[in-house]
Amino acid sequence: MKLSKLYCNDSRFKNIKFNLKGLSVIYADVVTKPDEKKNSHDLGKTKLAELIDFLFIKGIDKKSFLLKITREDGESIFYNHTFYLELLLNSGKYLTIKRVISSPSKVSFTLLDQTVEKFNPPQTWDVEDLSFKQAKKELANYLALDFFKNKKYDYRKAINYSIRMQSDYEDVYKLSKYKGGTDYEWKPFMFDLLGFNGNILAAKYKNDEERETIKIFIDSLKNEYSVKVEDRDDIVAQIKLKESNTAEVEEQIDRFNFYEQDKQLINSGIEDIERTISDLNSLSYQINFDIDKLQRSIKNKFAFNLDKVSKVFQEAELYFPEQLKEDYKALMNFNTELTIERNKLLKTSLSLKTKELKHINEQLFDLNQQKETLLSYLKDTDSFKRFKLYQKDLVKLEGELLQLKQRLNTIDRILAKEKEREELHKDIESTVEELKEIYQHTEDNQRYSDIRTKFSKYFKVILDENARIAWNINTNNNVEFVPPKVQTKEDLTRDTAKDDGRTYKKMLCVAFDIAILCAYNSESYFRFVYHDDVLSQQDNGIKTRLITLVRDLVTKCDFQYILSVIKSDLPADEEDLPLYFSSEDIVLNLHDRDETGTLFGFEF
Repeated sequence: MKLSKLYCNDSRFKNIKFNLKGLSVIYADVVTKPDEKKNSHDLGKTKLAELIDFLFIKGIDKKSFLLKITREDGESIFYNHTFYLELLLNSGKYLTIKRVISSPSKVSFTLLDQTVEKFNPPQTWDVEDLSFKQAKKELANYLALDFFKNKKYDYRKAINYSIRMQSDYEDVYKLSKYKGGTDYEWKPFMFDLLGFNGNILAAKYKNDEERETIKIFIDSLKNEYSVKVEDRDDIVAQIKLKESNTAEVEEQIDRFNFYEQDKQLINSGIEDIERTISDLNSLSYQINFDIDKLQRSIKNKFAFNLDKVSKVFQEAELYFPEQLKEDYKALMNFNTELTIERNKLLKTSLSLKTKELKHINEQLFDLNQQKETLLSYLKDTDSFKRFKLYQKDLVKLEGELLQLKQRLNTIDRILAKEKEREELHKDIESTVEELKEIYQHTEDNQRYSDIRTKFSKYFKVILDENARIAWNINTNNNVEFVPPKVQTKEDLTRDTAKDDGRTYKKMLCVAFDIAILCAYNSESYFRFVYHDDVLSQQDNGIKTRLITLVRDLVTKCDFQYILSVIKSDLPADEEDLPLYFSSEDIVLNLHDRDETGTLFGFEF
């Protein structure tokens, strides 16, 4: 699949007809100096890459340049814009995608046997105003890329390896959109892309996630109830002792002889009241326990001193980036807001518990009054005193027994969860062994061997250095995609730190992207790659060799190479004069003489 045309209903927009063969150059004739406010970054080279990504059904929010800047009425400056992207599918048909900025969640498609005339939108649409989710599925069906068949993800997983923006040159494997996310989001896909079975890695990460969730739950139980698993048997012994003591007290109470009194009064009155009082006292004990926990939870404050962190950086003579400081502040604000919301809920719960306790205490007061009235009929004052003493002991013992049983129950829940976690660990052992087996035979994987052979070959052509890609299994038994290594010419056993430099990182990404396209050119896959600002800050020889290599590969591997470049980054000849791309190569001319030279025809 290749890019055919990109156009817009706004006459100021610079419509683009991409070259289906050879190079497609986005050229910016920049005359202002880089340190001036108006420079090449305002012309739309990178915005073009973002726009193409958007038309491949990327979701956007208010942070996107398409919605970020608004007019006086609050609507986006692009509110009336409708963008069209025409693709040449691998089937030979032409698919047009339509997205309207006023309704960015709606997408329309139409499939034609030939390209539209000039930049005139299709008259009819096969599928119109699909929802965002439906549109992604529909586009995936239209593209019919073999690699994504029977996968749990779609073409969007790989799209930014074909639309490589400047922020994506930092890491060959991990794109900028995955920063801050989990390895599960991209590593299984990369494992698939390199020719292995990503499902194995996905299963491992899923298992790790489940086990971590259980661990967090166990830790929360331990902290909330202050229990240790190793204390279980001791708690059982304490329960047995409390039960024995409770039985003795109950027996003492049962031995009281009130035959001289009104048996009917004692049996039907005092016993019923005492039973109710006992139940209410147990409930009161539990509520008091809950209230104490809630009060302690409310007192816990989120504590983080940004000034101390900044001081640590200063003492260590390390630069404390403003963005990191802002991230810390955002984290502090988030935790403060979270603490406030949490305390609101805790205070509400505390209020309800307090009201409930007050009601129980009122009931206990009334019942004790009734009990005192009934017991007043008893003439034996010594028996009455002993009876009250035994009752107090019984209530205390029952409360302590209830607390011990709760602690025992919590420990049993922890043990059950630890068993579940251990079973998950056993379940994944076979997966880990399978990963290790794969790792021991990477040389047998033809796809992987083909990709890294091509990668090394292309990098050698561009930089005249030896480079290799490899992966390993880390201490958590997960796959680690280590940065490609660049070797010295003098000693192939020594690796250099060149792969850490921005120039080398960019060329490593370029070599990887085109190696992927060439390795998959025998099946239905992406047939284009857009490298934004690829020639920037490169040695003249690197620029020349890269362009020569790409011109050769786009023919051999049948893919479309799109690059953006400003005049000052053009390669030069022996007399240091710029080597301009031909008019056939250039599909978009930009300049900074006035706003008409920008992609959208106006500045923003």
